[in-house]
Amino acid sequence: MYSYFGFHRDQKVLRSIIDRAQYFVPVSAIELDWLGRSFDYSKKLMEERAAALRIFIGILSVILLGVVYLLFRTIKLGRQLKETASKDALTDIFNRRYFMELGLLHLERVLRTGGHSFIIIFDLDHFKRVNDTYGHQAGDEVLREIAKRVKKAVRPYDVFGRYGGEEFIILMSDIDKADVLKAMERIRQDVCKEPVRFEGKEIPVSASFGIAFAAPQNDMEAAIKYADEALYKAKAEGRNRVVFYGDSTT
Repeated sequence: MYSYFGFHRDQKVLRSIIDRAQYFVPVSAIELDWLGRSFDYSKKLMEERAAALRIFIGILSVILLGVVYLLFRTIKLGRQLKETASKDALTDIFNRRYFMELGLLHLERVLRTGGHSFIIIFDLDHFKRVNDTYGHQAGDEVLREIAKRVKKAVRPYDVFGRYGGEEFIILMSDIDKADVLKAMERIRQDVCKEPVRFEGKEIPVSASFGIAFAAPQNDMEAAIKYADEALYKAKAEGRNRVVFYGDSTT
């Protein structure tokens, strides 16, 4: 094997020196060594690329998990905000604004199916006396407890909300007049069957109810007005009773 290292092949002296030098140099071993180093370098390069790919995939996975987490958090927060906007802070039932929105949707459904709907307004008798005698915190507890009792008594698909102050409002559909009267009488008894307990005190409670048709008349505002008039009639006739608009005391 001749290697001229850039010398002209006719330069015999240099050629002779190089040939003698190559005799003592293990050229094959050097070539194998360099081949091994080249192979090791390629292998190391592949390993480094594989490691970089694993790191990239790990970072990408963390980013994707973060995006999914933020998405679920956003959805959950949106639901919480919607629920907060629809609920009365004290009693945890629908507030007046959301009751009206939901009530109108229910009323439209009933009008399409040809059924009946009723608006019921009730408030707690002598509630000002509760606040004056036991304090406003006791009054708040009474409102919370009455809301819980009524919420348990109404059907899951009835719409129940706080109308304002100590007044509450219910929309009941798919029921007739006789049954709505029975249902409200049962709820009235649930309200006053036992006192509300607060800080060792027992606070007696009762409520007056007014009922009016909401459908098929298809006038929510008028139904609320008539139910309110029936409520005042119940109060005028002695409180703690149920009155249907246009009827005598039931």
